[in-house]
Amino acid sequence: MSDVDIAEVQEWAREGGALARRYFNNVARQRKADRSWVTQADVEVETMLRERIAARHPEHGVMGEEQGVGAIDREYVWSIDPIDGTGAFVAGLPLWCVSIGLMRRGKPCLGVIYLPILDDCYWADAEGPAYRNDEQISVLTAQTIDGNDWMSVSSYAHRSFTISFPGKTRALSSIAADLCYVARGSALGALIGRANLWDLAAGMSILRAAGGVIRGLSGADLETTELLDGRKLPEPIIAAAPSMIDTLRGYVSRKP
Repeated sequence: MSDVDIAEVQEWAREGGALARRYFNNVARQRKADRSWVTQADVEVETMLRERIAARHPEHGVMGEEQGVGAIDREYVWSIDPIDGTGAFVAGLPLWCVSIGLMRRGKPCLGVIYLPILDDCYWADAEGPAYRNDEQISVLTAQTIDGNDWMSVSSYAHRSFTISFPGKTRALSSIAADLCYVARGSALGALIGRANLWDLAAGMSILRAAGGVIRGLSGADLETTELLDGRKLPEPIIAAAPSMIDTLRGYVSRKP
């Protein structure tokens, strides 16, 4: 493993969160080419994170939502989303976060996700368990599903999917937050549609360390190396405990 200090990465995430909070509820927004929102906070936080990474690990590659894909042929590539959930951020909703993931040879190996409004920091490195702040977390391994169990879905799920899940669905407006709430055993699972690696990298490390897995809606494994060039997921994915993946897949189908 690289000489990455997980505590230092948490400091970067908190620094980014403090920077973004200065803009929260008082920020101008603009449309990107894909019609998604971007703010000055997104730009400044990503610039700060890239500066920290370059100073500490100049041999590593970096890819990010706002400044694009860099040297992805390196052994280690950082995949960062300065504000995951920008739509929630500009709407004044609290579930947005700073997401910092590290890939090794195309596979997630370390992740830190910080939700500034809640002051929650989720993290995991390549070897240890997953944590929310100082508390170890793990996925929910329910044998049955009742009406109080919930599944995280995207905000456009009603347009893209037919869902017969017998519990509740909730849209958190942040893919990184979706994975955190599955990892901590709050959500039974998450359905994720359109996403890039910077949305997923940190959360995948945390989910893995918490005992969770990700599968495509077809049941296929997710090949993250294919996403290093910035392309989106080839198909929707489900995140959950291994024992729950096939059950949740059975409740979801894509609309024609």
